[in-house]
Amino acid sequence: MGLDIALNYALSGLTATQAQLQVVAGNIANAQTPGYSEETLPQFSSVATTGGTAVVTGEIQRATDKGLQGAILGQTTLSSTAATLNTYQQQVQNLLGQVGGGNTLADSYNSFTSALQTAATTPQDPQAQLSAVNAGQQLANQLNNLSNGVQSLRQNADTQIATDVGTLNTQLGAIAQFNTQISQLQALGQSTASLQDQRDNALTQVASLISVQSYTRPDGTMVVLSSNGQSLVDGGNAQTFGYTQSGTVTAATPLSALTLNGTDVTSKTTTGEIGALLQLRDKALPGLTSQLNQFTNNLFNLSSTPALGTTNSGLGATNDANHFFAGVDTTSGLDNAATIQVNPSLAANPALLDTNAGVPDPTITATLSANLQGATGFSAAGALPATSTTLGSYVGQVIGNAATIAAAATSNASDQSALLTQMQKQYSSVTGVNMDSELSTLVVYQNAYSASARVISTIQSMYQALMAA
Repeated sequence: MGLDIALNYALSGLTATQAQLQVVAGNIANAQTPGYSEETLPQFSSVATTGGTAVVTGEIQRATDKGLQGAILGQTTLSSTAATLNTYQQQVQNLLGQVGGGNTLADSYNSFTSALQTAATTPQDPQAQLSAVNAGQQLANQLNNLSNGVQSLRQNADTQIATDVGTLNTQLGAIAQFNTQISQLQALGQSTASLQDQRDNALTQVASLISVQSYTRPDGTMVVLSSNGQSLVDGGNAQTFGYTQSGTVTAATPLSALTLNGTDVTSKTTTGEIGALLQLRDKALPGLTSQLNQFTNNLFNLSSTPALGTTNSGLGATNDANHFFAGVDTTSGLDNAATIQVNPSLAANPALLDTNAGVPDPTITATLSANLQGATGFSAAGALPATSTTLGSYVGQVIGNAATIAAAATSNASDQSALLTQMQKQYSSVTGVNMDSELSTLVVYQNAYSASARVISTIQSMYQALMAA
């Protein structure tokens, strides 16, 4: 074998080893980088033009596990759904409070009925009359605040959906751009490992917002599909979701549909952060409003008697003369909890609880108190079925049901998060950087580099000896 052939062998080994060292160094540097997959450089022998074989390297490859990656994608969606529902259900529970906490709607209602009972035992006591009116106003105020709180949560969900849709479109567009770059580099025989990592990160962000599935074509491009098979990204083309954020939200506010290229896909989007927010915006929170409305309507109907000298307030569509409360439309009102108040004529003259036109009538407060203790019918609302029970029992069911839902949401969010973490750890063990292995490999290639360098140095000395002969 001639010295020139030996020199070519040594140079090919040196070049290949240098490339391997660069890959190992990159792995070590990115060991803690989220979403980074370990890279390897295939190395094999090739027949040299000068005879013999030389060392040749291929394209940089990244470690991956398609099956586990797909499972993580689905679990990311489930975990995001559970986390979003849990966040809002905890806020609902905080809004309603805990039974026996002292500041719940049940507590305000009990204070009101207690004040009426006191007024019934001392019907001509001005202080007892005033206390009953004040307790009624506190109850009405709490219903107003609860209604506002529920609509505020719906408005927050509406705002977050608009933000998420913007993020969703951005990430789908990024995947399409990565597709274009990857297909071009792959056609040129260049490594696309880093771009594939970035594309996977973008896909993970998409999966946290909506449910998706994906597959990769031979040219390296990724196709992203919605859970019902609609194409979201194909090659360098990405579809566009649409959503219009509302202003102030009330129970009657028409909220935007989620669209895909102009087609309404709201009902088909049930998971991911966007799906969870749509559930809350359109079902869970309106269900709570409906429960508060059932309570308010029955409170309004039961707290009345022909002997009560209140006049029609003109508030709402219901004639509220002879009613303790006003501002309630039992015919078509969607959110009477937002508008209920003590009848203005009673607020101006609490003595109406004992007299009408100056004639004492001790049965007024006694009748109101007795009415509020009796059972009445409630239509199905939210998660509560139709029932016949007392107002006090019903409000306890509302608070208890919210607490049950919140506890289940917390448990589910914890379980889904733990499962995702476990799957990510398993995936990382397959695709992540193992520092011990990398450091060991680094030593091997450093020695190989030194060996190739020594061969070149030896060949140089032999050339010098030949030239000197």
